[in-house]
Amino acid sequence: MRAERAGALPRTGNLNKSLRPVVTLPQGRFQGRAGDGYNAFSGIPYAEPPVGERRWRPPEPRKRGGVFSIDATRFGPIAPQAVESKDHAAQMSEDCLNLNVWAPQGASLAPVMVWIHGGGFCQGANRVRGSVFAKAGVVLVAPNYRLGLLGFMAHPSLPDQSANFGLLDLVVALRWVHDNIAEFGGDPNNVTVFGVSAGGQAVNLLMTMSTAAGLFSQAIAQSGYGTWPLLRASPTLDDPQDTLGDLAHAAEQAAEQTLHRAGVRGLSQKALLALPPAEIVSGQRGFQRPIVDGSVVIEEPGICFARGVVHKVPYIAGANSFDGSVMPSYQIDPESYQAYWQTLATNWRDAYTSDEQQALQRLFGDDRYLFSSWKLTNLIAASGTSAFRYYLDIPAADPLHWGTPHGFDGFLLFDAEALYPNSNFAGWGQSLIRAWTAFAKTGRPSSLQGVGDWLAVDVDPSWHRLGAASGTSEAELTARMTLLDLRYQNRIRSGASAV
Repeated sequence: MRAERAGALPRTGNLNKSLRPVVTLPQGRFQGRAGDGYNAFSGIPYAEPPVGERRWRPPEPRKRGGVFSIDATRFGPIAPQAVESKDHAAQMSEDCLNLNVWAPQGASLAPVMVWIHGGGFCQGANRVRGSVFAKAGVVLVAPNYRLGLLGFMAHPSLPDQSANFGLLDLVVALRWVHDNIAEFGGDPNNVTVFGVSAGGQAVNLLMTMSTAAGLFSQAIAQSGYGTWPLLRASPTLDDPQDTLGDLAHAAEQAAEQTLHRAGVRGLSQKALLALPPAEIVSGQRGFQRPIVDGSVVIEEPGICFARGVVHKVPYIAGANSFDGSVMPSYQIDPESYQAYWQTLATNWRDAYTSDEQQALQRLFGDDRYLFSSWKLTNLIAASGTSAFRYYLDIPAADPLHWGTPHGFDGFLLFDAEALYPNSNFAGWGQSLIRAWTAFAKTGRPSSLQGVGDWLAVDVDPSWHRLGAASGTSEAELTARMTLLDLRYQNRIRSGASAV
């Protein structure tokens, strides 16, 4: 990557003589912008637009272009999603497969980190302050990917039954990184994937996908949910149970329900392809779940990890002390959830005696996120690969969160320094960035805030504790994981028969 004078680039509209970074790729010549010690390139397309006949098909890598100048100083369109703001709606387009790159100025073979945004696989975008990582010495890449039914769709009218188009988008984005990131000063042989919530779950799924083999060297799943039930393309009685002990949910039925809420029924393939994207996403309620389709996603990550169907790369997983703050957004009925637990383990509250006010939400957060981190790190460690886990437990601004709410770690990484400089939030954010970038550089995270050495799970199975806002002890965490493992084994008892 090199800087050239803006005057040498036609049609930029910028006639000053300042230096502007330029990178030449097979797709064309991209002009970015320079910051304080970093260069940023935004809205670079990595795949052909998934529109028209390409809707609900695997992504196609972007074709080569001529040597022409392309403005890469502004974020590209975000994936269609249900939003209330007209401003956000104006930024959406089905032609959303673009990515952003932030690189240290003068970088050469710098570690690369690929951020996968969260949002329940139905919301979110790649618009983050990636400069915080570039200033820490790594090249950060943030891709968009298809969301909701446009990204995860099983339907009898569709010719392609791979279903998980959003995950396939991420694989193509990682291939783009492998092929092009050296031009930005990054090392294509040292790539770390990381993300929060749905982004963390995407990391867990990529860990099990054969098409992603060799495309990343380390992985970080922040509040991922690799032990949570997925939709199924062809459910059977032998499949793991769903969230409340019901039979596995069929992906086609879930898609029909979403389309029905959008006012769409029984359409042909041609009619489905003609629907406006905003109409398709308007029926979304709660989160979108990926689909066990037997090809892209062969099984839940937890079951794949147990079977040894997992890329053996150094792995970090953890969750927040009050991830249960997301429970209302998940669209799960609290009474049904509590009734399920009363049937499964009438003494479940014994593990949550210190959380009377929010025990059910705490249980939900631990069930969905924290247990996944515990289980998956144990399975990775048992395979002989380095695994590290953490428990993020610092107080949020809102005292009613009783600890660290869901998604707060994303805020700490990208926004705390800019919005709350010289605060405790900024300090924790800086510590997380140091830990993550150390992991990207060495395969081992640095310790945070003087809490002691961060040891691998096979050396020390206790949680690496980051704060103590909730007052939850290590003994309580152990009791909760034992309880949740009972629930997990009960849920997968049929589908895990081959484990």
